[in-house]
Amino acid sequence: MRSRGTRALGVTFAGLLYALPVAAGDAAPGAPTDVEAAPAEEVVDETPDYDPWQPFNELTFAFNYRVLDRFVMKPLGKAWDWVLPDRVQRSLDNAFANLEMPRRFVNHLLQARPRAAGAEVGRFLVNTTVGVVGFIDVAERLGLHGRDADTGQTLGVWGIGSGPYLVLPFLPPLTVRDGIGQAVDSALDPVGYLFPVPLAVSLSMTGVRRVNGRSLQPAAFENVEETVIDLYSSVRNAYLQRRRGAVLEGRADSAASCRRPRSVAPLTSTP
Repeated sequence: MRSRGTRALGVTFAGLLYALPVAAGDAAPGAPTDVEAAPAEEVVDETPDYDPWQPFNELTFAFNYRVLDRFVMKPLGKAWDWVLPDRVQRSLDNAFANLEMPRRFVNHLLQARPRAAGAEVGRFLVNTTVGVVGFIDVAERLGLHGRDADTGQTLGVWGIGSGPYLVLPFLPPLTVRDGIGQAVDSALDPVGYLFPVPLAVSLSMTGVRRVNGRSLQPAAFENVEETVIDLYSSVRNAYLQRRRGAVLEGRADSAASCRRPRSVAPLTSTP
C-alpha cells in the first residue's frame, strides 16, 4: 500500500508539471513556504464558482495529460535525459531561473519586499559572474537565498480576486488573474529584448525549459491515477492552494516590511 506521502508527492508532481515555467514556479528559486495563518479578513477570497468552466477544463486537462504528456513530453524528456547528464540539466535549469530575475525583482518591489528585491540583485550579480551566466547557483551556496515572485501573486497581494480556474491546451493551469500576470511577466523577460526575433527565441527557450524540466521529473505521472480518485480535481485544488499560499506569503512579508522599525540615531542634548 502506498503511503500518504507518496500520494501527496504524486499529486504535487501532477499539479506542477504543467506549471513548469511558460512565463512563471515554479523552477525559480525560493518556492512559497508555509506562512502563519492569516486573519479571516486577509484570506484570499474565492467565489463558489471558481471553476465555472469545468467541462471545458476537464477536456483540455485530459488532452494535456493523456496526449501531450504521454506521447510528446515524456518521450522527449527521456530522449533529453539520454543525451544530457543530470548535472547539465540542472545547470540549464539554474540558467533559466537566473534569466527570470527581472520578473522576481520587479514583483518583490511591487509587493513592498525590498530585502527580497535586493537579494535578487545580489543573486543575479553573483550567479551571472562567478556562476558562469547562471549555470551554477553560487549565491545559494553562499547563503544568499532567492524567493519566487510573479505578477499574478502581486495582484493577489493587492487584493484582486483570482477569477475562474482555466486549463488551456499546451499551457500550465492558471486563473484569470494568473493569466493576466503571465502576460505582464512575459514583458519582463530579458530574452525578448536581446534577440532580433524575440518571439521565436522565447518560444524555443520555453520548449527547451519544459522538456528539461520534464526530464528532471521522469516519474512525475507514474501510477498517479492509482493514488487519487479524481486526478483533475486533485491537480486543480493543489494548484489553487499553492497560489493562495503564495499570495498569503506575499501579504505577510509586505506587512512585516511595513511594520519593521527604522533605526533612528538617539537624540542627544547639547551642553
